[in-house]
Amino acid sequence: MQWIRWCSLGLGFLLLTSVIAQDTPENKLPEDVAKALEKADEIVIYSLNGELNHPDGWHGAKVLGKTTLATAADRRAVVSGIKKGIEEGTRGARCFIPRHGLRVTYQGTTYDFLICFECHWVYIYTNPSDKPLVLLISESPEKAFNKILTAAKIELAKPETEEKD
Repeated sequence: MQWIRWCSLGLGFLLLTSVIAQDTPENKLPEDVAKALEKADEIVIYSLNGELNHPDGWHGAKVLGKTTLATAADRRAVVSGIKKGIEEGTRGARCFIPRHGLRVTYQGTTYDFLICFECHWVYIYTNPSDKPLVLLISESPEKAFNKILTAAKIELAKPETEEKD
């Protein structure tokens, strides 16, 4: 009799864990977004101030500067960085302080990436009025973004810890 109880309990546990696993969204770029990144007609990188309350801002964030990626090396660095960062994304903080952005245009469709490397979140907008796709991202692409922005003489937002001084 106890054997039946233990088997029932074990079967219930397996069923519950499989249901939970199915409900957990996968942290992965959708195929259309990945294709747009790889074959983009244009990629623009943004430096943002980290606040989301600017009335004329880009998705609410004040733009400190932006530049179009002109070289194949810069495009490769950004595209591979975004893909790798999302693959590595595992845990996000309870904040969102976007200091970087990316606008990818491909075959007439625009994909906007609002990125907070500090909090490990990226919001991807396909249509500005739609709810964004929210994915986790690691901080690994941040150096490549900052290098490109700095080379274009664009101001970078100061990290949260430096702003409090």
